[in-house]
Amino acid sequence: MRILVDIHHPKHVHFFRPLIHRWQARGDSVQIVTRDKDITHRLLDLYELPYTCLSRQERGWRTVMELAQRWVRFAGQIRRFRPDVTLSVAGITTALPSRLLGVPNIVFTDTETAVLSNRIAFPFADCILTPEWFNGRFGPRHCVYRGFHEWVYLNPAEFQATPGLLAAEGVDPGKPYAVMRLVHWGAAHDRGERGFEPNDAVALVEKLSRRLRVYVSAEGRVPAALHGHLAHFRVDRVHHVLAFASLLVGESPSMATEAALLGVPAILVSSWAGRCGNMQVLGDRYGLMQVLSESPAGVQAALALMESPPDRATIEARRAILVSSLCDMPTMVDNHIGAVTDRAGAPLDSVRAGGSPL
Repeated sequence: MRILVDIHHPKHVHFFRPLIHRWQARGDSVQIVTRDKDITHRLLDLYELPYTCLSRQERGWRTVMELAQRWVRFAGQIRRFRPDVTLSVAGITTALPSRLLGVPNIVFTDTETAVLSNRIAFPFADCILTPEWFNGRFGPRHCVYRGFHEWVYLNPAEFQATPGLLAAEGVDPGKPYAVMRLVHWGAAHDRGERGFEPNDAVALVEKLSRRLRVYVSAEGRVPAALHGHLAHFRVDRVHHVLAFASLLVGESPSMATEAALLGVPAILVSSWAGRCGNMQVLGDRYGLMQVLSESPAGVQAALALMESPPDRATIEARRAILVSSLCDMPTMVDNHIGAVTDRAGAPLDSVRAGGSPL
């Protein structure tokens, strides 16, 4: 099979890497196209995954021109590579050209608030795959599965936390530490949204530092008072650092989900994340994270967690209940690939694997 994958965000590298290795191991031909955004290319280089760059990230009105450019160039890739199927997270680049050129395409999403990209991609997608707790339904081409994007690369078959890697990053796994993740708030679905106020982030780090070493990972500029806490972990080792943390506090739903799946208590401060099904199920149903919409509430929750940390056995028991119910993500994806490439078929096997058509 010939599989064309679009990667336009660093977290999509993590999502697709195990799938690409699986496909290549069985003899499939895989081509990767990218958007030059943040550390996407650095991750692909570290994982030795060849790629073709379609565009560099633009801002403001230039994003419209960039998207048009990506559509044209992606169509060219389809004509040259002649894939049997195209796949991407969000589908904003892949769905329209694939539909116009008659190539089955699968779109993954777990972000309800990405309204614009969803509206652009979903009408042209052959299969829209979301977690079963995703808040929204998109008709007969929408299929659900019991899982998370992050589970593709954090399940035990793919990831084993290695304390020996921490020393190279300047971290002592024997001493308690917290990770704070601050995001750029530049994505389209971030517009008008917020997380920590700068003064609150500084105050929180100062107070956490009385008991824990605090490592701040940030996408953009941070207050000068946090510069001494900035960490520059090698991007392919960040999950090893996260796995041994006592606490994750930050603004990134993806990293909060990663922490929850690794059994690390998480505080997520985001004005929009609480509207997403992933956060609701991890917070309300399994108690593996707290999602706060206001900065002061996030500070208080993080300090309370530092003062009275949850029993690790309790957290692990909650995590074990969750992960035992999750589907085999690679098998689920393969079943849906089989369904969309067999026009006369239906994804019955995906129901057995944990995915189901709506």
